[in-house]
Amino acid sequence: MIGSTPSRRGVLGLGLGALVVGCAKGAGGQKDTLYVGDQKGGQEVVLRASNNLARLPYAIEWSAFPNAAPLLEALNAGAIDTGIGGDAAFIFAIGTGATVKAIGAQRSDGLGAVLVVRGDSPIRTMADIAGKKIATPRGSVSHNLILAALEAQGRPLDAVHFAFLSPQDGQAALMGGSVDGWAIWDPNAAIAEQQGARIVSGSEGLVTNYALLFGRDGAIADKRALLADYRRRLYAGWDWSVTHDAAYAELMHQETGVALDVWKRAIARTRRVSTPIDAVLIAEQQKTADRYFRAGLIPARIDVRKGFDQSFA
Repeated sequence: MIGSTPSRRGVLGLGLGALVVGCAKGAGGQKDTLYVGDQKGGQEVVLRASNNLARLPYAIEWSAFPNAAPLLEALNAGAIDTGIGGDAAFIFAIGTGATVKAIGAQRSDGLGAVLVVRGDSPIRTMADIAGKKIATPRGSVSHNLILAALEAQGRPLDAVHFAFLSPQDGQAALMGGSVDGWAIWDPNAAIAEQQGARIVSGSEGLVTNYALLFGRDGAIADKRALLADYRRRLYAGWDWSVTHDAAYAELMHQETGVALDVWKRAIARTRRVSTPIDAVLIAEQQKTADRYFRAGLIPARIDVRKGFDQSFA
């Protein structure tokens, strides 16, 4: 049984306040419904394709978000029960007081977050970024990438001028010339390449990229069985996508409207695999949290272990 709400199609145009008004009451009170925050081409599409939404013993209500930051805000506000997003955005959220936990994970092996510049840019390697203006979503994995690059070069973490923009606005800023570079992930990077941009070398291995499955604290307490079942289904969907490259690329093309060749390129250079929340993952997240503190993005040092619930494994 799968619920469908107007927010699945229209929430991209709504502010968080409107979303909370529309969903929070149900998220707290409907014990047989899981309120799931999604991003276009995210969980719902892979769950449907892999037949992992069949015979659900509960309802799902979907809400769409443009990226992880507003999704995490909605989780913290109680508007949704669960959702996925980048690990760096999650660390930023819990570092600023969000009461959510990560209960599952997917690791990206391959390209990950990158810096994209226009074809005529003088920036050739990551060593050239000091003093430049870089667009990126605040607290995202690509923001983390630029900070990690500065650290690796022994430069201060304010050596780059950041323009904190959504993925859509970041692309426009790059192509319009109002920023020197755009730190982002695929398929956005592949789309920019088609428009004449290029990926700057030197980002490989600087950060490990994970997508995390989140649960708000209240849902973990009140809807644990639903979350555990949903996590199991999502892991199965992720595993399906790894072994069905061609079908997955076609599916993402249909879902997002992004050209098929772009998706084929993105999928070929980044392999996303389900992974446990273990000591290795948590250690990587602690590095990010410490880096965010040094950069002044979070107000105090945090122990990231408090943000992970390993009991769902």
